[in-house]
Amino acid sequence: MKLKHSLTVLFLMLSISMMQAQKIKIKKGVIYIDGENCLTTEGYPVNTSFYDADGEEIIFMKYLKTNKEESYAKVTFLDQKISLTSKSIVFTRKMLLRRLLDNKVIENCKLNPDNIERFILKFDEQVEKEDVNVKVIIDRN
Repeated sequence: MKLKHSLTVLFLMLSISMMQAQKIKIKKGVIYIDGENCLTTEGYPVNTSFYDADGEEIIFMKYLKTNKEESYAKVTFLDQKISLTSKSIVFTRKMLLRRLLDNKVIENCKLNPDNIERFILKFDEQVEKEDVNVKVIIDRN
């Protein structure tokens, strides 16, 4: 009986979460959210720009390597002049959009600047602050 109850609750939770998820489709540089032409994108998978409906570049995402040759993603919110870096989350264009939508950074096809700081607090791993190249020279003369 407990198993049946647990499975029912799990099924309901999954159903509710799937109903709330917005459908993201990227086709020929146009980003459709729930079928609506929302944003545009251009670039390569390692350097991608996202543009609003007015054609203004709002987000830039790129992949870099640390001094230890570890890959990480850097996402920059251009108008706000702030960015985040992450090694543990490999952001694809769709994954980044999904996270931005889930965290209400993108609402009604527009960037919501009020939620950017919270988004950065949640996902920023400060990779570039850790990757400090220090060279110590000792002169014994």
